[in-house]
Amino acid sequence: MRCTIVLEFDEGDGTVAKRVEVMRFHRVDRSQASGDVGLSLAEGNSLLNCVQQEFVVEQLDRYCVSQRACKVCGALHRVHDGHCSELKTTLGKVFYCLDRWKACKCGADGSRYVSPLKNYLQEPSTGELRWLHAELGATMPYRQAKQVMDLLLPTSGRDSHVTIRNHTMAVGKSLQHAQPVRRWCEEIKPIAELGIDVGYVRRARSNGKGAGKDNRAGAGRSSSSIDVVVAALGQTGRQPRVWASAIPRTKRLQEEMTKFLEDSGYDDPNDVCVVTDGDLDLAGVADDLPFDTEWVLDWAHIGRMLRHVDQAITPLAYGWLTANGSAFELWDLFVRLRSFVWTGQTVRWQKLGKELCRLLELRERLDLNSSREAKQARCKLIDLISYLNSHLESLIDYRTRQRVGLRIATGFVESSINRIVGRRMCKSQHMRWSRAGANSVVQVRVALLNQEFHELAQRQFPWIGQRRVSWPWQRPSRAF
Repeated sequence: MRCTIVLEFDEGDGTVAKRVEVMRFHRVDRSQASGDVGLSLAEGNSLLNCVQQEFVVEQLDRYCVSQRACKVCGALHRVHDGHCSELKTTLGKVFYCLDRWKACKCGADGSRYVSPLKNYLQEPSTGELRWLHAELGATMPYRQAKQVMDLLLPTSGRDSHVTIRNHTMAVGKSLQHAQPVRRWCEEIKPIAELGIDVGYVRRARSNGKGAGKDNRAGAGRSSSSIDVVVAALGQTGRQPRVWASAIPRTKRLQEEMTKFLEDSGYDDPNDVCVVTDGDLDLAGVADDLPFDTEWVLDWAHIGRMLRHVDQAITPLAYGWLTANGSAFELWDLFVRLRSFVWTGQTVRWQKLGKELCRLLELRERLDLNSSREAKQARCKLIDLISYLNSHLESLIDYRTRQRVGLRIATGFVESSINRIVGRRMCKSQHMRWSRAGANSVVQVRVALLNQEFHELAQRQFPWIGQRRVSWPWQRPSRAF
């Protein structure tokens, strides 16, 4: 059996203007192996690349013919020279003739020579390929993305993971300042619940002159890490809209977060409830926002510290310490303290905290067998009380807030950090990043998480994702 693939180009009226034989497939019926049906992946890639080659050449030839005449006098430009050039597409690398014409004698061109494809093909690769590289490069390591491209799509064999990295960085920079494709809030806007947290990635080693300046500008844990600020905005029970940035915490970061809130539908008069773990670095991120900001301390962080105190007091729970106390006086006081913190009764938990510290100190002196455990429990309790006292303005009635359906923890932000930063940039990856590279990858992953990536790509290149065909692309060879 032999199958011949032929391309026919026409003007839309049914008359064939050009007919090109692209490829022939051969099958020997007697030597067919079991299951050898249809085209293989290698044959399909070769066919796609051949069709793309002929289609691009014909399309560029027709465009050059339409631009050949002078726009002023109508005279045809004379060909001066030309050379072979290449264009990278999603269906492989294609080659075309890049001509250069002599300028028209009327002087309308304003130069000696004219290149008709100079403004038509401004990049050596198509926009669809660059955005595909960015999507794969932000989803998986660059070398792995290169292997996936080679496995599924035609390739020239000369591409490398560096190309995917460069395209990812370029697309990430364009996404950082792109306008959102849609408004996220209706006319009646609830109070904005904004969660802020920070993720860290390892910084790439650099001996350049700008390395020390970049390290001083970043406010991360140390000079060997880059901090990525992540913010999530949305109501309980709905997918939040995410924003992230790896730039240093300067005024520019405040402006971008303000723009994120405005693009999400929240203007100056709206209230913003910021949920955070109380980190001093995070306090400076949202203090300068032009909104009426209400701070809420993350209950998950408080609950974790309460659990540590609980684990330390549990072995010491049994025993009389005062005449009016019960056999489980330490445990009873701690349960009441935890309840008062949960309901936002500051004066009462402060009083119980002092009493509990006094009893633990008394237990440390009286019971020599458990003095070490009592000291450890007292130290953990002091840490908890100091943490709560340093964030009194952020403590609220968590029970009431939870009952009305509002957020009391930053779990939705931490999950966003894991999806944006952790899975790609630090956890089990053993990778190091520059600040520019980390910020670009973060922007692409945020666009993918917000389900805006393909819409932003179509805004810049409207033909991406379109099927401009006349016949259905799923049509059986016969009626069944």
